[in-house]
Amino acid sequence: MGNIVKTLSSVEALEPLPPEEQTELNTIEVKFKTGWSTFMEIGRGLATVSAKKLFRAKYRTFEEYCLKELGFSRPYSYNLIGSSQVHDQMSAIEDIQLKPVNEAQCRELIYVPKEKRPEAWKKALAVAGNEPLTSKIIHEAVAQYKPWNKNKPKTKKRVQSKSVDLKPAIKLLEKVEEAAEKNKDSLVLTELAALRKYLEGIAKA
Repeated sequence: MGNIVKTLSSVEALEPLPPEEQTELNTIEVKFKTGWSTFMEIGRGLATVSAKKLFRAKYRTFEEYCLKELGFSRPYSYNLIGSSQVHDQMSAIEDIQLKPVNEAQCRELIYVPKEKRPEAWKKALAVAGNEPLTSKIIHEAVAQYKPWNKNKPKTKKRVQSKSVDLKPAIKLLEKVEEAAEKNKDSLVLTELAALRKYLEGIAKA
């Protein structure tokens, strides 16, 4: 009986969408289910669902919506949003003839500050020359433009003698993610997703 009451109260706490927002969500979800032609469209749709909280009639968080409705993890969802934003920005720059054309190329620029992306992209093009512009080439070419690589001290790697408990850090990260989601800051969420992936990678090592 207690579980039934808990479930009912949880459902009642969810917020029904106004008719116009429900129509907008239905339109987006039809495209999700039938398959959109490009990652830009998917990213834009996810950005709209996140920014307007169109998931709130059925789910408490955007992450839960993406996972249960689309099978998308948090990092993948925000990578799609970030990649679509990078594509839209770079497509509007007239003096760049060869622009990012796929999600893998755009993804490498997500963590480069917006004002530095054109310069970073031009460097990647120069490094590639006549070779195919792979995500690996872009990753290495734009690394210096990413905030966490600035003024990085050159120190020898320390041998880790014992495992590190990262559970407190991941728990704190979850709180920051929730705050960023409430503020609808998709770029910060994208960066937090990368940090989560990094921490989880260390934890598994």
